[in-house]
Amino acid sequence: MRPRWVPSQKKSSALLNGRHAILGACVLVFLQGIALWTAPGHALTALLSDLVQLLLGVLCVVGSIRALRRSTGAWRYYWLWLSVTFAIWVGAQMLGLYIDQTGRHFLDPVDDLLFFLSGIPFGMLLFLDPEEESDGFDRLHLLDFLQICGFWICVYLYFSRYQVSGQAQTSWGPFAWSTSLVFNGVVALSFVFRAIVTNSREGRKFFGLLFGYLFLSGLADSYFSFTRNQVEPGTWFDLVWSGLLFFPLFMAATWKGTQASVAAQKLRPRTLLNQMFPLVYPFFSLLLIAQMAETKRLMDTLMGWVIFVAVGLRVLVIQGRLIRAQERLQFEATHDALTGLSNRRAVLEHLEKELDRHRRTGAPVGLIMADADHFKKINDVHGHGVGDEVLREIARRMKGGLRSYDSAGRYGGEEFLIVLPSCDAQNTYAGAERLRESVAEQPVSSSAGPVAMSMGFIAATGCMQDSDSLTLLRLVDEALYRAKKNGRNRVEGAFLWGSEPEKESESELTSHRDV
Repeated sequence: MRPRWVPSQKKSSALLNGRHAILGACVLVFLQGIALWTAPGHALTALLSDLVQLLLGVLCVVGSIRALRRSTGAWRYYWLWLSVTFAIWVGAQMLGLYIDQTGRHFLDPVDDLLFFLSGIPFGMLLFLDPEEESDGFDRLHLLDFLQICGFWICVYLYFSRYQVSGQAQTSWGPFAWSTSLVFNGVVALSFVFRAIVTNSREGRKFFGLLFGYLFLSGLADSYFSFTRNQVEPGTWFDLVWSGLLFFPLFMAATWKGTQASVAAQKLRPRTLLNQMFPLVYPFFSLLLIAQMAETKRLMDTLMGWVIFVAVGLRVLVIQGRLIRAQERLQFEATHDALTGLSNRRAVLEHLEKELDRHRRTGAPVGLIMADADHFKKINDVHGHGVGDEVLREIARRMKGGLRSYDSAGRYGGEEFLIVLPSCDAQNTYAGAERLRESVAEQPVSSSAGPVAMSMGFIAATGCMQDSDSLTLLRLVDEALYRAKKNGRNRVEGAFLWGSEPEKESESELTSHRDV
């Protein structure tokens, strides 16, 4: 037997690894700071500074993967997307090192694109519900990813018009509007609202740190873009980029792998608010398209159609899922989970409808109550698993022997109730015999061996203004009891509301039949 202290030991080990990662990151930044202070602007200092940032990025990837392994449900996808984010960031940093060492600056646009693309996976986090239990990848997120890419393209096109027209960007102090600031700002503000509607304390901490990281990263990129000629590699500003990476490092190191507290799980999920987050990107995309309508009409029209298709398909997919879920819930509410037949409530409702029709039109209604013989013995000797197999097989044979508009339901335990519209006594008796023979003549395939059925039936014929379902159920139950008492594996009938000749003819149908 495994000792009880193993899980807590693993948790302590994970936290210890996280502390080691933070301690290692502090040492790296300390060495970077010494190099920047002693030899600022030197080529070797710039190389050392870039290597420190690369190692910090690798620590972020490793920490995210460890947090992923400690997570369950939707949180696994949060950390999965963060792992992808920092993996792209590490790739961009490696490409930047290659460009600086080889002087192939024609690759600078590719490097800038990779750095910006590393922020796109952050946007996917808004489409995930922290309180949701996810078992697999949701293909709906492909449409969500299309929305994020559309928003990114709109932001890029919006700021590219300044480069084409030569206009100056709006700035305040040392900062200026930039693609990174707008994109990161929108996502960061969305994380603030996500933290507000999240029930988990761990979730609020997670989204709060993400907000700080993205918002400050946007400001840093905005400052760098505005003072690009003044900020050189290997200077003090490298410490800003390194310091920002402490946000994800701290998140991964302190992540406990829990979804929500027990008290938070009892709260009602704010489903409507959670469904508002997928509207963030289309909203801001349309705002940017409206600003660019005068200069980039063709591209704006294309992006508008892409965003409309993504949002429209998402709505249709969700609506289809809701319809299927509603149908499934309706089926579960009216059917027995074991046999697939109607449950007690549904079959009784069907009986009431047929009796109402009988009172209006005089059309007869047949009612059969069936019971598996010696079923308790099957459960006691062979187990409830075999008993369940027997009930499922009986239900399957009943379905095969009934008309499409007949109704069969599990009345309780091993008892079944069958409603036969437009069936008089003779037809009801014939139907009961057919059902009994379908079970008795060919043994039910289970380790319990042959299983027989006893049945009672009644036919509501003639004028029955005073009849009700309770009376019919009592009479058909008494007929079933007589079938059990008279030897089982037989059909017995109960009759009311008829002339004496009718009773005599119907009594002939109830003659004992032993098999």
